[in-house]
Amino acid sequence: MFKYVILIPSFNDWECLNLLIPKINQILKNTNEEVDILIVNDASTKKNNLSFKKMSSLKKVEVLNLRNNVKNQIAIATGLNFLKKEKFQGGIIVMDGDGQDDPEYLVNIIKESKKNTEKIITINRTKRQDEIKFKVLYQIYLFLSFLLTFKYLKFGVYSYIHSKFLDKILSTNDIYFAYAASIAKHFKNRNTIFAPRKKRIVGKSQTSYIDLIFYALKIISVFRNQVLFNSMIFVFIGLLLTNFKIYSLFFLFILIFFLFFNIIIFLLANQINKSQIIKDTLINIENVENLKN
Repeated sequence: MFKYVILIPSFNDWECLNLLIPKINQILKNTNEEVDILIVNDASTKKNNLSFKKMSSLKKVEVLNLRNNVKNQIAIATGLNFLKKEKFQGGIIVMDGDGQDDPEYLVNIIKESKKNTEKIITINRTKRQDEIKFKVLYQIYLFLSFLLTFKYLKFGVYSYIHSKFLDKILSTNDIYFAYAASIAKHFKNRNTIFAPRKKRIVGKSQTSYIDLIFYALKIISVFRNQVLFNSMIFVFIGLLLTNFKIYSLFFLFILIFFLFFNIIIFLLANQINKSQIIKDTLINIENVENLKN
């Protein structure tokens, strides 16, 4: 029987998880698959109050407790490093723990993976149930990221990968910047499932707009070499459009924008690459709790 593990990074989202895990158990009851859940507790400040009754569809539920908060993307990388260390063999489904990644599509993911267990699957968003302000900013981000990287990333962490790809995805630091961008960069041939982005199961998001902007920059920085190349092209085009008049305000605007943007993402990349946190993420693991045998 092919094994699956659902990897869920979480910070103070115990209330959501108390509702999400039973829902996952219910959804998977007719799949007849061996499924584990690994929750990466990103040094939550709230006490773990997870409490589950009979979970017939799940073989085990474990919590990987981290000593220090490392944010969502590095928490995912830590979970993947842990699975590699434990020599896990099978399919890995990564999803958020707040319910926005619709668990109803887990059945679709498993069915699609059965066609080819070694094919990457991403869950691309068809629509988002967010406030207008966020939707506008999200569309601006999609436009700018496509302009700078020629990549149109409509998926987040909700995805499926086979354990055989752990060495490849963990071989560079890209995953510590942004998991989705790393998948897009290193795996060109992917299958896609389309699904709406749901609302949180309960409570409000702990992510601020500043956090989202910072995350968008980290996504783009994964493609920083491509961004630099594209920037040079746009500066050249801007120069041509101004008939080679260097003093043109239009050209100066283009030049300053791309120069400033490239400096930001290269400084960000340098900061993350030098971070001690990513040197050995396994050191940050405090213990592993088994909530269900």
